[in-house]
This record gives sequence, structure tokens and C-alpha cells, in this order.
Amino acid sequence: MLYYPKWIKPDLLHIGPVRVRWYGIMYLLGFLIGRQLGRYLAKTRYLRLKPDLVDDFLIYLFVGMLIGARAIYMLVYYEPSPEAPFQWYTPFAVWEGGLAFHGAVLGMFLACMLFSRVQKVSIWNLTDTLALAGSQGIIWGRFGNFANAELFGRPTNSPMAMQFPVRDFDGNILGWTEHRHPSQLYEAFGEGLLPFLIIWILKPRIKNQGIIGGIWLCLYAVARFFIEFFREKDVQMSYYLGMTMGQVLCAIMFVLGVIVIWWNRRKAIPVWDGPADDEDVPADPVA
Repeated sequence: MLYYPKWIKPDLLHIGPVRVRWYGIMYLLGFLIGRQLGRYLAKTRYLRLKPDLVDDFLIYLFVGMLIGARAIYMLVYYEPSPEAPFQWYTPFAVWEGGLAFHGAVLGMFLACMLFSRVQKVSIWNLTDTLALAGSQGIIWGRFGNFANAELFGRPTNSPMAMQFPVRDFDGNILGWTEHRHPSQLYEAFGEGLLPFLIIWILKPRIKNQGIIGGIWLCLYAVARFFIEFFREKDVQMSYYLGMTMGQVLCAIMFVLGVIVIWWNRRKAIPVWDGPADDEDVPADPVA
């Protein structure tokens, strides 16, 4: 059996109404690392934007992520209560909780489409960059879930079993859950670290734009589909052909990833690996 470290608390700092939570710090860390990776890819001309435009790209991605994550959650996962049947009319009330990762991916893809039109750069160059720079954020987000003792897995008696603390608002431990899978750690490794390392290893070998992003979609979908067997199902959701909703969405995601790879192998827009000090970035067909 594994033991949850009692010294881990949701807050790094809690003074009166001021709370600095590990969850937010983990997301900020993922954002900052992603920004630096994006600027590195721009400086080496993998990303066909000037480094100064990376921050603009991030703003598009952030807005797309929030809208997509909330919209898909409300459409797929949310179940209105009899007391508040019209609560679904507040789709942007993210403070009430409820964000869907698959929706975040969709929202960021749409943001890439819009940004590619504005900046006249290939959408596939942007999606490859998003995968290479942004996928590491999953690692830190799942560590944040672990620090919050939330989104833990299904009950188990396996050697990986762990009891999670039940805390009050101030972080005091009121009790412990039954033994469960630490699925947040499974996801940090399987959905975050492993796909991130694989696509960076493959990056020098991939010659066409769009394929890196497609490979990441497939890797994430396979990892999440498998880990869903250990993750606690959303209580309001049913099974669909023996699968959770997360697995259904992963199956769709995998098919889309295969289509993206096939499309870009057929279309064959090359990755330009010109000199890093060349200011004249060649134009791409906007796809």
C-alpha cells in the first residue's frame, strides 16, 4: 500500500482571505514552461512566427481552452438538478467547477484555426507547436489534482492503493477515503510525461507538418482510454457500450488523430529547418 504524504496541503499560503493554491501554481508552471518552449521553437524557426508573437498565440489558446472546456462539459457531463434546471445557461461560470479536457483540446484547435488566418501561418505548424510546447502542462495539472486530493481513482486492494485525505475549507484533515488508485499520478505519467517525451524524440524525424499533433492526439487518447479503467467515473454519467464517457471521447480523439496524420502525410507540407538567425520565415499555405 502507498501512503499519501500528510504534509501536502492544497494551499502553499493561506492568510485570511488570501489563498495561494498548489493547483493554480501547477497550472502557472505549465503555462510558463509552455511559453518558453514556444519561444524556443519560434527562435529555431520550427514555429513560423517571430518570438514576440508567441504571447499573442498564447492568449488565443487560453481563451479557446476556457470556452471549449466549459462548453463541452456543459453539453456532455453536466446534469441540471430539479432545483436549478436552467443553470446550464451559465456556461462561463467556471468558478462553479466543471471543465472537460477534450473540450479544451477542441477549443485550442479552433483558436489555432483563427490565429492561423490572422497571422497567415499554417494551422498544422501551430498545432504541432501546441503539442510540443503545451502537452507538458498535463503533468503539472495532474500533480495539482494530487495535491488537492481530488479526482482519485476507483477502490482497490492492489499494492498501488492509497487513502486520500478528506479536508475542510482550511485544509484540516477530517478523515480518509477508502483505498483507491492514485489515478492522478497515472495520468501525469501516461497522459502527460510519456506522450511529451515521445513527440520530442520524434520531432527531428518527422518531415511533414501536422503529424506531430496527430501523433500526440493518438498517444493521449490511448493512454487516457486505458487509465479510465482505474479512474473513478463521474457519478452522474452512465456507461456507453461498456465505456465511460471519457473513453468514448478518447475513441473519437484517436480516430481524429489518425485522420490528421493521414491528411498531412498526403498533403505533405514540409517542416522548414532553416537557420535560426534567418529573419525571413518562408510563407506556408494556410490550411
